[in-house]
Amino acid sequence: LTIRYLRPAIIIITQFGSFKMVTSFLQAALSLSACLCLFPIESLALKCGIKGVTMPCIGDTDVRYNPNISYDLKEQNDFWKAIEGLYVLDQCDYDANGSPQSKGYIRGLGEELGFGSFDFCNTKAFMNLTVDGSRLYTHRYQVSKFNNDGANGLVLPGLVVPIDAYSTSTFEKNGEVYQLGTQLGIPMEEGAVFAIEDDPAKMTPVGERSLLGTIVYDDLQTYENQYCVDLNCNKFSTYSEQYILPDDGSDLYFDRFTRMNGKKVDEVTWMKEFDQTLIDFNVPAPESAVGPFASNPWFVKPFDPSTEVKHPKCITAVCPTEDDWRVSDPVYGSSPYIEPDGVLTGGFIAGVTIATIVVAVSIFYFIYKRGVEARERRIKKGVLESISLTMSITTQKELTPIDLGNMFKKIDVDGNGNLSKDEMKEMVDNAGVANISDRDYDILFNAIDLDHNGTLDFIEFCAFFASIPVSSETGKGSDQENDKLVEKV
Repeated sequence: LTIRYLRPAIIIITQFGSFKMVTSFLQAALSLSACLCLFPIESLALKCGIKGVTMPCIGDTDVRYNPNISYDLKEQNDFWKAIEGLYVLDQCDYDANGSPQSKGYIRGLGEELGFGSFDFCNTKAFMNLTVDGSRLYTHRYQVSKFNNDGANGLVLPGLVVPIDAYSTSTFEKNGEVYQLGTQLGIPMEEGAVFAIEDDPAKMTPVGERSLLGTIVYDDLQTYENQYCVDLNCNKFSTYSEQYILPDDGSDLYFDRFTRMNGKKVDEVTWMKEFDQTLIDFNVPAPESAVGPFASNPWFVKPFDPSTEVKHPKCITAVCPTEDDWRVSDPVYGSSPYIEPDGVLTGGFIAGVTIATIVVAVSIFYFIYKRGVEARERRIKKGVLESISLTMSITTQKELTPIDLGNMFKKIDVDGNGNLSKDEMKEMVDNAGVANISDRDYDILFNAIDLDHNGTLDFIEFCAFFASIPVSSETGKGSDQENDKLVEKV
């Protein structure tokens, strides 16, 4: 780029300047170009996207780099605005072969123990989805009815399984969430703490109505699709498949799948229907519980919906602390997607280079022109002094056409009516006044030789005298006096 735009300037200076001047100009121009080439690396103060100056910002096309896109889930995808709310759902679990689990057993309490079964295909689910900035809170109660088939007439209350799931938005800023952790049921032991998942599940909105994700809890992996039937998500549907990872390290196997369908309701309706379900499914209050599981929180009311205004925020009693949230919440983290500093465009660099070259050429030309003019004056002065000594003339005012003719004839050694470069040089050298180099002779003679034929005729000789500003030693002539001399000649 530098050589391309410097070529005209190099030609000009090569024609009129010395080799040293050309070398100096090239060094200066190449140094400038090198600085400009390095400038994009050092332009830490520049911002991207300055029109005509720096390259476009990556964040213009990639939201991950855009600082104006927040980690707020509702701002990233309208799905989170629609899905937030309270839901009453009908849930049915199916065996891997597609049979409804109308007679299902709690894991660890199989049929052989005689505790009886539960109807997992007529389960009622009460879900609360809350989106708060970068955080997603999912709370769900699943209530299943006992089938009254316990050994020896054993009757158990309904089963209440609380589930808490906590998720956060990501540095991707595409609306997906990473699951911080899931708590299934209220732990029997005291002092249980929230467990952060080592390999967090990811759930991604698809369009504005669907959510796809993977949920991992202990040895159970669930692949789930949540779907809003309408844009406002007033009707809600979920399909999930559960796989179990055996303790012996063998491959996952398909265990069951689940379907849920329901509707979004207000809080009053949600609390009323939850209370009625607890009554219908024979779930007692803690103080009224009897039987082998009277002290088990899975078989008693988690709270009293008939008297409480709101349900607990953390329904499993195992809640993440703020330090737990910091592990996943991007608000507390440092994004790996940092918009780099501005990089100058090629057009801007070329423009600055050309503009600087123009200025540099102008400066060099000015200096060169002044130098040529000074050299020309010095040479002319030396020639005039040589002629004055040879002809015994002190000022231009004394010159007449006859004097000029005599001078011309005396210098014209071969008498051909034209002065050659050698004849002029011999006259000046013989006078011994001016020490003029061969290059200076060439410059002088080219300036005098108006028709550039290699010799000086009488008219060109007279014009040369008229152009000489005489110094104090040879008589000081003004421009007006020179003009009169030309007219006289």
